[in-house]
This record gives sequence, C-alpha cells and structure tokens, in this order.
Amino acid sequence: MGTALVEPAVVKRPRYAKRAAQAAGVGLASVIVSTLATWLILDSSTCRNAPDYGCLGFVVLWSYALPFLNFLLAWPALRLLGIRPAWLTALIGTGTGWYLVRNIKAVQWFPGGTQYIQPALCVAAFALAAWITQSHRPLWPRAAVALALVLLMPLDSLATTQHVRSRQDSELAQAHIPLLGPQLPAGYHLNGVGTNGSPAEDEATFYYRISPDNLSGADTMDELKQEIQVTVGPLQPGFTPPSHCAALTSVYPVPSPACTPVAPGVWRWSKYDYVEYFTRVGNTVAALQARTPPVSDTVLRKLAGTMRVRTPSYFTGG
Repeated sequence: MGTALVEPAVVKRPRYAKRAAQAAGVGLASVIVSTLATWLILDSSTCRNAPDYGCLGFVVLWSYALPFLNFLLAWPALRLLGIRPAWLTALIGTGTGWYLVRNIKAVQWFPGGTQYIQPALCVAAFALAAWITQSHRPLWPRAAVALALVLLMPLDSLATTQHVRSRQDSELAQAHIPLLGPQLPAGYHLNGVGTNGSPAEDEATFYYRISPDNLSGADTMDELKQEIQVTVGPLQPGFTPPSHCAALTSVYPVPSPACTPVAPGVWRWSKYDYVEYFTRVGNTVAALQARTPPVSDTVLRKLAGTMRVRTPSYFTGG
C-alpha cells in the first residue's frame, strides 16, 4: 500500500515537467518563426519600396495578426506532442505571451530587455499554459496565477514610474544647476522637466512647464498659451537688470530688453501680450515666460517671487 501511494507522485512529477518543457519548446519555435517572418517582411522589397508610410502600416497590421498566426501554428504542434487540450494550451500560451510582451514595460529598463527577456517571456508563457491546462490539479493555484498576471500591470506601472523618477532625479542632480522652483498655487502642476547643455562648460539649462490642472492634454494652441514656460540657468555676463534682462546664453545676438523691478531680485519684461519674469537667486536666474491673457500677471508675479532652490524630487514627484 505504501508503494501505491508514493509511486503516482514520483511518476507524475516528471510527466508534468516534460509537458511544460515540450510546451516551452513550442513557444521557442513560435518565437523563432515569428522573428524570422517579421524580418523577411521588413526586408522585402515590397515593404522597403512602399510609398509614404505604406510599410509602416503593414507592419502595424502584422503585429496584430502575429498572435493569431502563432496560435494556429502552436495548436497542431502541441497536439502532435500529445499535450491536451492542445487548443486551450495554445490559446493561453499565445495570449499570455502577447499580454506580457505588450503590457509589461519594466523589462525595457533591463539590459537586453527587448532582445532577450521578451522572447523568454513568450517561451515561459507556453510552459505556464501547459501547467494551467494539466488535469487533476486543484483550481486555487491556477486562480492565484491568474490573479498574479492581472496584478502585473499595476505593479509594472508603479515600477516603471519609479524608475523614470529615479532617472530624472539623477539627471537633475548631474546638471549641477541650482534647481529653482516656485511655490505652486492651487490648480497648477509641473511637467516637461528636463535639462539641456553641458554642465562642464557652464551652458547647462534646466527647464519645465507650469500647467493648469484643467487642461485636457490635447496640446492645442489655446491650451499651450495657458502654460508657463520656465528656464533656469547660470548667471550670464549680459544679465544686468534693469538695463538688460536676457537671462540665458543665446546662440545669436539679442537686443538688450529693459526690464522693470517688481520685487527684490525679480524683474518684469513685456511686449504686447508676451510677458517674462526674471528671478535671480544667487548665481542662478529663472525666466518665466507666458502670455497675458490667458495667464494672469498676478500668478506670474507670485511664481517669480517664490522661486527657491528645490530638491530633484520636487520636480519629479518622488
């Protein structure tokens, strides 16, 4: 009796491992065939000589047709290997691989993420599908795996967001520019943060936008006029307010705009509806540019008057 109880477990475990390995082999073959077919299409004369964006449109359609073709190839291959139900295993393997590759963005931050990790995910998806579709298994482990796959998207989004913030923090820290930022009034937020130039040659600049929260994000001309452009850079020899308020190095000669003091270390310059406020903090100057209207001059003056040195996380939301 003791042998009868132990032997099935000893026999089944290798069988299940073999089933998963065979399914992974089908997944690997599917990746190889897909890669080869995609390369042949992109390298074909029809695609390369397509007018305008004809080839790009075909490639987009091909990317959506590829999972269906993979399913049609994997189904008979799994059936030939004796993996039942072949159609369901092929469907879950193809669908899970497609889901992981298209929706999990964190892998692109790893070295070789697109080249190696994404194909590996497709292969692993078929092994997982073989495990899910095997018989005589309780339901709760499969439900747990399905829940884990669903949770991957929000977790991946969180990990990607944190990685982007970390990269931005490093970029801002390496700019070696005092990061001047205002005290934001209610209803505004920062976006478009970045740096330009070479810190070694004192030509680096730091920039961002101050946008109303109610913008739709359509980037229409009317909405762009509601944003405030901010540029921060080292003090330049030509910055001699109120006779001259050009704050940052320019690639071409500019006239000397006179500016008006409006507060300690804050000056205003305007032309028609175009307004600039300049704030000097130590050896750093921040230039705020906007149109009035629609941007209130009162808001611009308040922002310029509250410019202080901030940490990188102030701009990246970390």
